[in-house]
Parts: sequence; C-alpha cells; structure tokens
Amino acid sequence: MKKISITTFGCKINQYESSCIVDDFQIKGYEITDSNEIADVYVINTCTVTNRTDYKSRNAIRKALKVKENNKNIKIIVTGCYSQRNVEEVKSLGNIDLIVDNNHKNEILNFLSGKKSKFNDILQEINFSEQTTSRMLDRSRAYIKIQDGCDFYCAYCAIPYARGHSRSRLKENVLKQISMLVTHGFFEFVLAGINLGLYGKDLYADYFLCDLIKDIEKIEGVRIIRLSSIEPQLFTDELINLFSQSNIIAPHFHIPLQTGSDFLLKKMNRRYSKKQFQKLLFKLKNVRNDVAIGIDVIAGLPGETEILFQEAVDFLESLPITYIHGFSYSKRFGTKAAEMKNHVNGTIIKERNKIFHQISSRKLEEFKNYLIEKKSLLSGIMEDKQDNHWTALSDHYVRIYYKNENNLKRKFMRFIPVKSFKDGIEVVPSD
Repeated sequence: MKKISITTFGCKINQYESSCIVDDFQIKGYEITDSNEIADVYVINTCTVTNRTDYKSRNAIRKALKVKENNKNIKIIVTGCYSQRNVEEVKSLGNIDLIVDNNHKNEILNFLSGKKSKFNDILQEINFSEQTTSRMLDRSRAYIKIQDGCDFYCAYCAIPYARGHSRSRLKENVLKQISMLVTHGFFEFVLAGINLGLYGKDLYADYFLCDLIKDIEKIEGVRIIRLSSIEPQLFTDELINLFSQSNIIAPHFHIPLQTGSDFLLKKMNRRYSKKQFQKLLFKLKNVRNDVAIGIDVIAGLPGETEILFQEAVDFLESLPITYIHGFSYSKRFGTKAAEMKNHVNGTIIKERNKIFHQISSRKLEEFKNYLIEKKSLLSGIMEDKQDNHWTALSDHYVRIYYKNENNLKRKFMRFIPVKSFKDGIEVVPSD
C-alpha cells in the first residue's frame, strides 16, 4: 500500500483542507504515515502569517527533498499560503513535482494522476473551492471550512493576497457534511473561515452566518458549535441574541483586537475603535458572565512607541478577557505596513510580546478560578486518558480532567469544576 505524509502549518482552514486531502488519498488506498516513516507522497500545506511560518514551510519542503534524493519516485506536492505568495522561491528549492494554488487543493490527487495543472492567481478566483471529508486529522472535533478569503486588507496582513477575495460555501454543502460527520461520531463542530463574519454575503441576499448556525442547530446529534474567530465589527447584535438563546453555541469566542491603540488601529486599517471593541465584550459578558473570550494582539506594529504600547497594556488589563494570543509583528512584503516608517526593533518586540503572554497567563488563572468558584457548568467531548484522568477541551476553552476508569472516548459529558489541575480544571459529573 502506498503511503502519504502530510505536513500542515497555520490556521484551522489549513487543518481542514489537509483532512480533506488525506481523505481523498485514503479513499484511493493510500495509508497516512507518521512523521518518522518514509512515504511515497509528501504534501506540505504551507502558511505565511509570519516569517517564522515561512521558515517552517521551507524547512519541511527541504526535509522532503532530502528524502527524495534517495528515491526519485517519491512525489512532493507543495500548496498553501506561503507557496501561493512565493511560488518562484518554492520552485528554486529543488525537484518539487507539483505546486498547487490555494483554490485547487481539491484537485491534488487528480493532478498527481495526470490531469494538467495550472497555478492560478488567487485574486482572480470568484468561486469557493468545495472540499469535503468524512474524517478529521484532529479526531475529537470537526473543523468545517465555510468561507475563504478576505476583502479587508489590513495594513500588516498578507493573507488576503494568499487567499483571495471572500468566497462562501453553499449552505446545503455545509449542512450535508455536518450531517455526514455526525454519523461518523463527531459531535463538536468548529466553523472556520479566513473572515468568518463575511459568510454568505457573496452568495445570498438574506442568508448569513446566523442563519447557517440556526440550521446547524437543527441537525440531530450536534452538541457543540464553536466559532473559530470573528472580526469585532462583524460580531452583530443578531449573533449575540442567537448566543443568548442557544444551548449549543459554545460560550467561547475568539475576537481579534490586534492593538490596544486607536491611533494604530486606524493606521493598520482596522474597522473599529477601542470603545467599540470594549462595548462588544461587555455585551457578551451581560449575556453570560462565564463566557470565555480570547483575543489576538500584535506586538511591535510599525509606529508602536513605548507610550502606545503602554496604552495597549492598560487597555488589555481593563478587558474582561480569558486569554491572549500574542504575536510579534512580522514584515510581509506587498503589505502597506511593510512600507511604513518607524519599525520596532526585534528585541523590543520580543519583550513586549512576553508582557502580553504574562497578562494572558494571569487572565486565564483568574477565569479558571471564577469557573470553580461559581461552579459553572462545563461540557466537552472526551478525547484521551492521561494519568487516570479523561480529558477534553471544554466548551469554555479550558481543558478539563475527569478521573474515571471507564472508556469514555468521544462521549459528550457535562461537568462541575472542582479545583485547578495541571493546565486546566479537575471536574466531576453534573448529574
């Protein structure tokens, strides 16, 4: 049996697409290998969010090329955002068999079988590339790609140039896939998109993200719906009202802030103010005070002075957030920010990002203590057993541990938090 090795970097979109690619190969009789085995086909699904992910992508390609030196029959396929933006650089790395643009990952197996391929300009694509799968590389929850691309062009971000304009998946295809995955034992679904809040706006006159969620809630067997990330200006009152009435939408939202300075928000072409962002978070807390809220923040955007950084720190401290994903600004060619003046020294960026991580750790501990004190109801799909404890990522995005000898794998359960444990909370059943 031929073997396929797949290496994935970056976002949940890439993880979903990689699951679809693997599913295609497995249907054709390929066996997926672990990273230590020699494969017949290597697929590298790249990312270009930062210089670091560029480096990791190149390194993975070079490792596959090294293996190919001993076996010329090995096939190497490169796709994803790094190769979309740097196709000539990827070609220069060595004897790569196929480079596939971001909108034709669903054709990889056909291209490998002899179908003529063409590397397309992603900015010319107008249709959503349909990919579906009956299994997931992450076996505890299912990522569902419902939208691709972005029309916002924030000054620091290269992703619109790698993913193209916003394109939405047909609602019937989303619902059909979720129904199929329920029959394969998946009960938690993460709706993923490059800019999730734009779902439906290119396809429909009156069917958008809230409408899709309402239809997903009707599917028997769906226990948790989680939103991967949603821009603050697209987090509508309609979505907040839907959350207030739903027993299935996870009380966990990831909302990118990017900077706590109004001056830098405007400079980076973000479409909201600090006041608007803060108002949104307090609206969510008014619905459920135990809602988990994660945010993205970038350290060292061009023009970020010590005063502006301190303004951001003070703002973060004031917000009712659960955790922070802190990123170091990375200069991306072709973006407006790359041409701006007053770039911040890398050492300073690193120190500022460290402060973001310290705030995040403290906020997370405070949130865990709050859940324990209030005995908030937590739920999750049991994943694996660790040291006599079954563990799951709860609907509140806090890892939970339940001591039990029975086989609970992939069982949906509800719990009451008891005490802090390892990186999360030890729990007991609510019933």
